[in-house]
Amino acid sequence: MLVLSGLAPLLGLLRRPPDPMLLIYTAFAGACLFRRRLTALVERLPGPVALHLLALFLCAGALTETLAWANNYLRAAEEPALFHPQLFADLIVGVGFYGGWAAAWWIALRRFRFKLWEAFVIAGLQGVFLEQSGAVFLRMVHAWAANPLLSLALGLYVFAVHGSAVGLAAAPLIDRFAAPEKSRSWLRFPAVVALMVGLAFAGTLVAQAAASLLGGLPPKRSIVEHPFW
Repeated sequence: MLVLSGLAPLLGLLRRPPDPMLLIYTAFAGACLFRRRLTALVERLPGPVALHLLALFLCAGALTETLAWANNYLRAAEEPALFHPQLFADLIVGVGFYGGWAAAWWIALRRFRFKLWEAFVIAGLQGVFLEQSGAVFLRMVHAWAANPLLSLALGLYVFAVHGSAVGLAAAPLIDRFAAPEKSRSWLRFPAVVALMVGLAFAGTLVAQAAASLLGGLPPKRSIVEHPFW
């Protein structure tokens, strides 16, 4: 069932223009399918588990942002839903954003115990309600009266993207934090959401400030005419 659901996003490539965004779910499904092998591979990496967590979040984030950029580029979006229309600039800002997510989960996992499916659902729901500062949820609300199926489809789309981004990073090592003495209190859910939002915002500001010290990011221009920088 997991394999079949992971193949479903491939249908998005048949659209005109193609939509590669949900391939992040395909990657997550693959990570679940080969989870034991990935876990063993990550455990052999040098360095502390916090460094592994950061590296996995940055890799998952880079894939997420690249797919999002490709989706906007193929649609020739005039106002791309990205940190920055130019890919390399977007990835630079993404280091701060997904680095913030990594810090949030590291803090939460030191105190609380989560299962992988819980991490997926938490991230998916926070995406539905908080993506683009709540603009996606408002679009869902406005679309509900006229086309509830469209509203649900939009919500599931965003849910799958955000859940997969976190799930892909968490799959190989979340069980390494699952000590039985750690809390399973319901407070772990709002706590990790608050951490994700606050530290992603802070990380984004840090990344932008660091980029400014090194010459700054390019001005936001057409994603088609200036795709990379």
